[in-house]
Amino acid sequence: MKRLIAFFMLLIIVYAFPKTIHITADYVEPTDTLITYKGNIQVIIEEDNIVLISESMLIKKQENKWKLLEASTNVTFTFENGKVQGNELVYNIDSKAGNIKNASITINDSKSEDIIKIQCQVLNFDLKNDKFSGEDSDGVQIEKGKIRANAKKFVYDRKNGKIILEGNVKLKDQEKDITLTASKIIINTENNNMKGENVTVEIVVK
Repeated sequence: MKRLIAFFMLLIIVYAFPKTIHITADYVEPTDTLITYKGNIQVIIEEDNIVLISESMLIKKQENKWKLLEASTNVTFTFENGKVQGNELVYNIDSKAGNIKNASITINDSKSEDIIKIQCQVLNFDLKNDKFSGEDSDGVQIEKGKIRANAKKFVYDRKNGKIILEGNVKLKDQEKDITLTASKIIINTENNNMKGENVTVEIVVK
């Protein structure tokens, strides 16, 4: 009976979107405006190269379309150029945009061979435009190659190869042997060149 219900719900979702969406779960409970999934959930959206794993999930109807997805508990969200893990995910399947709390994300940079790692309390992402942003009252943690940085908030434009850090920025570039504190720093991800505002620089001379 459980398998029949899960198969029925998959057909509803596929017809509601011009995409192929595969969902498996231990339990599913549908209503007219809400579908509840529980236990060992896996969502695959083939056209968008997205795989979602979680223990609890809701799909809500908006504007007469099943398009708002909310997942919680051990969330892993894999997309074309990276992966994010966190506690609570909200994702719009139509716009390919969403946010996740207590996020830890790894992204393959488009302008270099580096993998960018970011940790923050709230991460916002727009996969259509390849943009990511976030903030953390204790400081966003960012790693890129030999660069380590901490800031109150960040914006990463993957398509254009730019990282903007703002608010009590502290950055150490181990390759250049410099440490910076600033109100704002902009990093060119292709060559790691940077510029800042209200900057204090410490240079290690070997």
